[in-house]
Amino acid sequence: MNYMATARAYCFDLAATAFLFVSASVMAGRIWRFPFDDEIATLAKIEPEAAREFITNFPTTDDIHPPFSYVFFYGLRQLGCSDAAMRLCSLLLTFLALALCQILVLSWLAQRSDDGRAVASSRIIAVLTFGLMPLALSQGDALRWYPVFAVLIALFIVLYLVPSRQSQCLWSAAALGLAASTDFSAALIVPPFLLYRHILQRRFRWSFDLPYWLIVAAGAAIGFSSACYIFTYRIEAVSAEFSSGIIPSVLTNLLGFFGGDALGVSQAWIVIPIIAVFALAAVSEIDRQKPAKPVHFLLLLLSAPVLMAFAGFATPRSFLYLTPVTAALITMFFDRQIRQGYVQRAIAVAVITFATSAAAIANLISGTHPFKRNSVVPYQAIFDFIDRNANGRTLVVSTDPVAPWVLRGAEDRCAGYFLEVTHCLRADRRYDSIFVISGHHDRSADQEITRQFNQLVAAATAGRRKLASVPIGRDEDASLKSRLTGVPLEESILTVDYYR
Repeated sequence: MNYMATARAYCFDLAATAFLFVSASVMAGRIWRFPFDDEIATLAKIEPEAAREFITNFPTTDDIHPPFSYVFFYGLRQLGCSDAAMRLCSLLLTFLALALCQILVLSWLAQRSDDGRAVASSRIIAVLTFGLMPLALSQGDALRWYPVFAVLIALFIVLYLVPSRQSQCLWSAAALGLAASTDFSAALIVPPFLLYRHILQRRFRWSFDLPYWLIVAAGAAIGFSSACYIFTYRIEAVSAEFSSGIIPSVLTNLLGFFGGDALGVSQAWIVIPIIAVFALAAVSEIDRQKPAKPVHFLLLLLSAPVLMAFAGFATPRSFLYLTPVTAALITMFFDRQIRQGYVQRAIAVAVITFATSAAAIANLISGTHPFKRNSVVPYQAIFDFIDRNANGRTLVVSTDPVAPWVLRGAEDRCAGYFLEVTHCLRADRRYDSIFVISGHHDRSADQEITRQFNQLVAAATAGRRKLASVPIGRDEDASLKSRLTGVPLEESILTVDYYR
């Protein structure tokens, strides 16, 4: 059964996955929500003036990511899309990445059957596994490069593995090139691909490989231009992304990836069974008799996060593109157990997989043990507190980037993030109410910036009386995290101080 025939044969499976994935995402509070910290960088860059400056000054950018994803979201904004509409588009991209790999897996499962059809139980597991991948649910709607990169890598995989003629595989080069213009981690996809093509498949033809890499280079042109500037002038910012030790980065990536960037440190035990299942699934698909087996390509792609973790990279949401690969391997493992008559093992695989998904989804909705502290801040509580107490002209000073972004633009209010709030502190401005939103942040270790910020707050609130101090958000793992990292954390994620 070829790829398109599989898509037509299992269209109801794909529809069920789409319904499950979108429904679970909405129920978990995705799409219609406040932005998280990294999304502010995207939203700021697609503002009309910022976008013009970004285009004019390219590639001298203050970001360490290539700009293709910003171009994508800028195009959506120009079409009139709201933040929620753009998140829905990101969610659809993530679903497309999942669906592309689900079709691929179903075609492989069909090849295992004498009648050319996937087993009904395996089809159901495929729907549930692909539709409830924890990281896809938590990050699938992000206004960041992850969903764009995920669908490009899925296209690259499918367009290379599926065509029966080599010339048709050239389309995968365009997807890989654009992925390189979306994030530099695409470079780590190249070695596994070369190993699969030249060593396992034993394929090398200048008539194919030369045009292939020329197409990749054309698609990666924007990314290459960015890389030349960033790795020449902003290498410190890149190095900062690889600042964790090997053990902390490996453990963080495992917990974040399999726990959907939602389960906290004290809940790490929940992901141990699914990690074991995934490891068994990966090992069971190794076929020494058939080195060119397509699933081996998926296995080789797993080397990228391993290498990044060993280099000290600890941002698991960046591996969203591997959620379809993970779902594929788990589905194939379940199918293998069913076909070999190990029904109890298959049931155990299903229970472990969906229990982990359920735990992650529950933590996304109302978690007090967050993986990422500022991902569970109840911002509406902050805004309600400010609206209830603000009197006259209002100043909002914040160590959190989301609050000032949401509060910007009001005529009688000025809000600023960190030292950027100085634009609100002109000598001719007098404020009746001042709100200081503070908490642990990514600059807490910088003593000089912290000192300057404290001085700024002291000067702005001089002669004022603090009327209230309200804790916002709870991290019940704060003390455990403090012991593990040596970074002092309070249980309250943010505190809002009100001055008159």
